[in-house]
Amino acid sequence: MTAPLRFAMVGAGWWAHRAHLPALAADASIEFIAVCDPNESRANAAAREFGATAAFTDVAAMIDAVEIDCAVVATPHTTHRPIVEALLRAGVDVLVEKPLATTADDAWSLVELARELGRTLSVGLTYQYAETAAQVREIVATRIGELVCVNAEFSSQTEGLFGTADPAAAHLDDPSVPHGVSYADPRLSGGGQGQTQLTHLLGNLLWNTGKQAREVFAYMNNRGLAVDVVDALTFRLDDGAIGTASSTGTTPEGSAVRHRIRYHGTRAVLEHDLLTAEAWLFEAGGGIRHIENPHDQPAYALSRPVPTFARVVRGEIANPAPADVAAASVALIEAAYISAAEHRPVQVPRGAVHVSKEP
Repeated sequence: MTAPLRFAMVGAGWWAHRAHLPALAADASIEFIAVCDPNESRANAAAREFGATAAFTDVAAMIDAVEIDCAVVATPHTTHRPIVEALLRAGVDVLVEKPLATTADDAWSLVELARELGRTLSVGLTYQYAETAAQVREIVATRIGELVCVNAEFSSQTEGLFGTADPAAAHLDDPSVPHGVSYADPRLSGGGQGQTQLTHLLGNLLWNTGKQAREVFAYMNNRGLAVDVVDALTFRLDDGAIGTASSTGTTPEGSAVRHRIRYHGTRAVLEHDLLTAEAWLFEAGGGIRHIENPHDQPAYALSRPVPTFARVVRGEIANPAPADVAAASVALIEAAYISAAEHRPVQVPRGAVHVSKEP
């Protein structure tokens, strides 16, 4: 019998409690070794609640004190590079929350370091862990013909979160509440709607197409806040396909949100609903094929990244959210921020993407 993988959790905030800590505690193939969080009481509480052996407030101290095989990182966006780099250099495979980083330089540097050290680096782009994700990717690659245009939309209700600038109002010690300060302060988040929401959309789009962006022109509106709330991008992909992506955090409570990508090919059009994990293939001649998420599987598989990552590390399955494609989306988003600030088209920094042939 294969020995359990020894896991650590870095970051014990809201998203770790919602998605990763329960998954670490529930997986019999995982030995949950440690929790690390700069807030000592939060680290200790998470270790007690989810059965970790030890709690730490410093990543270096944790690396020195305990032997771990894998780590899950869910810390503020701009802290990802030094934490992930330290873990990789210590021989640890890493699942890091999205975005992988907030700059192309940081993202591609982590990708190259993981390759150099022979470590697995994966990203928590939740929609790519859905049961239908591989099928959608295969259809984009094989059924729609030449990709000529992509339209993407991600609407949500994040404006209030981005406006939470007062630490007292952010409930920093309560892991059941999203930490508004982490999202509202650009020094921690790197941005607003682009870093927290477009990263889902563009990461999925680039994974499904197997392409990188070459150039982008963007508009953004902060609506009086420190970070962006409304974003609109036009971009050009490899081989000349043109794409648009829009994202807003202003959707009123009770109104439907949309997380959709529409792929226009020369033989067919595929519309992918990320929220419901289903898609519709509209073929030439009028045929329609519905790709439906299994009724017994969650459409939003928030607890799936951890057990999936464990299987990737063991070599059982391909990585559904590899760091190189995530880095390509980081590069596109960073270029979009520059474009919006400087009112001009911006070339997107590119790196080496080694796309697996497995869906």
